[in-house]
Amino acid sequence: MKKSLSFFLLFVSICVCAQPAGHSPADLLAWNEFYHLRWDDFRGQPGEDAIGDAGTAVQIKAKPFRIKNVVRYDVVALFNRRKSWSRDQSPALLDHERLHFDIAELYARKIRKRIAQLHEAGVNDVKTYNAEIEELLTESNEVDYQYDIETLHGALSRQQAEWSQKVKTGLKKLEQYRKARYTVHS
Repeated sequence: MKKSLSFFLLFVSICVCAQPAGHSPADLLAWNEFYHLRWDDFRGQPGEDAIGDAGTAVQIKAKPFRIKNVVRYDVVALFNRRKSWSRDQSPALLDHERLHFDIAELYARKIRKRIAQLHEAGVNDVKTYNAEIEELLTESNEVDYQYDIETLHGALSRQQAEWSQKVKTGLKKLEQYRKARYTVHS
């Protein structure tokens, strides 16, 4: 099997902004269990210092808001089409890059779970929520790095399959924390 390295970018943020500057809604794709990334989603170009055969740019956004003076968060895992790129388009590499996006969703669910726990405990301080979210975002970066190291950026098929199963199991375990659509009534 051809050894291929992927380059992964993980952008994590706790933000108050609705849309990052310079991005159109078509650039950002929210994680969806019914949609699987395709190579034509990788619309960016590698930078001069980019290494490897592909780069996946994802971010986890946690946007705070209040309903009747109660802190709530909208948490979403996003794939950035404009910043994601590929030089090689093998099926195995695509599977590896897709799992980066799945890991982002796994951590978005962990964040939603932690937010629910804080809410149930009666916490209504944004700083407390943000500190807990930052901790999980840091863990997400560490896990994503570990994924690339252990799979040699997808080149080790057995380890890639193990990670795929581990993430799939984690997503299923946190199914109740998948993105819900909320309607706010005035």
